[in-house]
Amino acid sequence: MRTFRSVSVSVALAAFALAAAACTSDNNSGTPSQPTLDAAFLGYSNPANQQTTCGNCHTNLQVSWVKTGHARAWADLQASGHASAACYGCHTVSGLTNSAPDSTGYFAVDSTAKKYYQDVQCESCHGPGATHVQAPDETQPIPSISAGVGATTGCATCHNGTHHPFVEDWSESAHSTVLGPPTSNANSSCRGCHTGQGALARFDTRANYAEINSGVVGNIGSWQPITCAVCHDPHGSANDHELRFPINTLDLATNLCMQCHNRRATPDPTSASGPHTPQGATLLGESGWQPQGLPIVGPSSHGSESNPQLCAGCHVVSFTVNDANTGAFLRTATGHRFEAIPCVDANGAPDTTVTDCVAANRTFAACAVSGCHTSTTAAMNAWQADTTAINSLVRVLWVDKNGNGSLDASPTDGGLLATVKLTTPGDFRTNDAFISVAEGSLFNAQLPGSDRSGGAHNPAYMQALLSQTIAALRAQYTYLPAPPADIQALMTRSLARSGTMASR
Repeated sequence: MRTFRSVSVSVALAAFALAAAACTSDNNSGTPSQPTLDAAFLGYSNPANQQTTCGNCHTNLQVSWVKTGHARAWADLQASGHASAACYGCHTVSGLTNSAPDSTGYFAVDSTAKKYYQDVQCESCHGPGATHVQAPDETQPIPSISAGVGATTGCATCHNGTHHPFVEDWSESAHSTVLGPPTSNANSSCRGCHTGQGALARFDTRANYAEINSGVVGNIGSWQPITCAVCHDPHGSANDHELRFPINTLDLATNLCMQCHNRRATPDPTSASGPHTPQGATLLGESGWQPQGLPIVGPSSHGSESNPQLCAGCHVVSFTVNDANTGAFLRTATGHRFEAIPCVDANGAPDTTVTDCVAANRTFAACAVSGCHTSTTAAMNAWQADTTAINSLVRVLWVDKNGNGSLDASPTDGGLLATVKLTTPGDFRTNDAFISVAEGSLFNAQLPGSDRSGGAHNPAYMQALLSQTIAALRAQYTYLPAPPADIQALMTRSLARSGTMASR
């Protein structure tokens, strides 16, 4: 094992190389201080103030990194009360998160030098930096953004296990999947949300990583999904949890989640396609075709001060899972399946064996802690009542009897729109710049399903929108029959509720 004293020659050589070559990127602060205590991994040049050797040249990244959780990794571990040698691999500069073996990192130096390798420093992800220090050009150790259970590089090597199973939960989410062509990689406008490379190109133009140039049109396996580094900046940010953008802004352009979950929220006059990921605009009360006279509802309780984290307030909530019989700890659910009301097993853990379940087999824990509902039972009752009402209004407009996802004329399909398709088919045209009442009504009928929440992202707004849509459709096509009395009563209540909210 190499000792602290045995590396003095390497130290001198590396320091000389730095002085000769200087820095090539970020803010050049001049010749750095003594850079290394080891031949391959550099670690801190000054542990007392957490100055990384890499950060002597990459000063901007040093300033942001030192404020991250990675920079507190060692101190947080010691303060946890359960520090052990088994934890050190993820709380020091080692080989766990990069491709280089830990023959020259924290575990390979004596106790005098170990403090230089504490915390999750640059090289924990980028790999050993000595070669780059000796020849500091644009060829540098770059990390991988890939993630997955059993990964040997990247975030997943540490952010796993029963206490923090981020990668396990993420791998069961839609974010872990790249949709095949042409949905994503064959269409440049889709890549920005459906692939990791495309999203990072939008979010961080300076990002450099192993897979940056690997995406090939038509080859689904060459594209990365929405991995950890897409949403989190390991170098640090001004947002909580090192998120690249805030999650608490009621702004489609700056909210992290809404930048992708808001692609086609209003009708496109030149396209026959319906809504596509309209969640952000729905939460804000801005989605759909707006019939004249609809009160402006704005954000629902899900987008109010009671739920300041908005999407994440419901979709990224962690909780502890204990054995239902013994009470023993089983695992932490990190919320990185991004399901607001996931199906759960008998112990209350997210159930990976089912994709849909009845309300009684779901957990509404996220709803009860977000500030909107007093209990999980109250949240469940509200969800059932609202989604039932919204579904009833949708069925007045359109019943897709044959399940083909396309509006067919009556009697193949049911509802008012199927009658309009039979009687006035010319009003469903897509080659002009005009949205007819029929086209707008069809878009709104599709909205709750494409929203993937059944309208629960903004139930008051959705019920008012659908009620006003039914009224507008019947006013335009006077041959349409009146809906049943219970639906008319629901419409009256929905519009009254909408008007009350609009006046607040």
